[in-house]
Amino acid sequence: MFRAAAVRSPMGRAMARYSTVSTPASQVYSNANAVPLVRTDFDAAKRIWTLHFLGQETPDHRLTHSMIQQGLLPALRDVRRQWNEWSKANDTEQGAALVTTAPLDSKIFSNGLDLLKAVRDPHFFNDCLNALSRELLTFPIPTVAAVGGHAFAAGCTLALAHDYRVMNSKRGYMCMNEIEFGAPIPSGMLGVIQSVATKAAQRKLLLEAHRFTAHEAEAYGLVHATAEGPEATLDKALAIAAQVQSRAAKGAWQSIKESLNADALAMQYEPPRAAPLFP
Repeated sequence: MFRAAAVRSPMGRAMARYSTVSTPASQVYSNANAVPLVRTDFDAAKRIWTLHFLGQETPDHRLTHSMIQQGLLPALRDVRRQWNEWSKANDTEQGAALVTTAPLDSKIFSNGLDLLKAVRDPHFFNDCLNALSRELLTFPIPTVAAVGGHAFAAGCTLALAHDYRVMNSKRGYMCMNEIEFGAPIPSGMLGVIQSVATKAAQRKLLLEAHRFTAHEAEAYGLVHATAEGPEATLDKALAIAAQVQSRAAKGAWQSIKESLNADALAMQYEPPRAAPLFP
């Protein structure tokens, strides 16, 4: 069993170093100004991580530069690092999984990008957003998004980049609303959508900006299950994680997933934009 001991990096975030202690891990990842971004909780008995958005940088869990580079990516890479250590030690019989969630009292899973800052950085999509998608699309253990509230634009593709999705039927829409404010869909985001959605779902998502309820999203194959309320949504996501985690035990989960996501992964590499998407 493992517990995370915090190590502070020069970038201002806390990294997880695992030691053999019997209590579950809880690790907070902060930005350079010491604002907490995300937290991972590790259930050592079940070998399931829960990745929590903390909402202290932006209350609607925007995928900012720091949220991605100092929060989500370091957290995911520390989980990957621990799994790789178990793999080297032949200690993967139980498998493992990761569940992502926003706070249960939040109406929003993620409201997408801080758009103006994102499009003014020519490297944002390749180095930040696409790097996050690459991490999830190649993750070595099953991932489940507990979508307890609205998932808009890049928040929608963040959910879709997980292997499984559970959506709250009592609150929230899943939507790609770029067409409503005249924004094209970046290659990396489109790749994630095309890896999951049928042509009919893509049309409603991208050309109609349809706001999918949980039951509509399930009918179109965008989510795998629904639940009534945020607590039930997280509980269902954890139950799915427990059901599928053993599939990672033999070490083939990542390689098979990379093959399935080959087209989407190829779309995650795009050159720096010479000019912003908007004036």
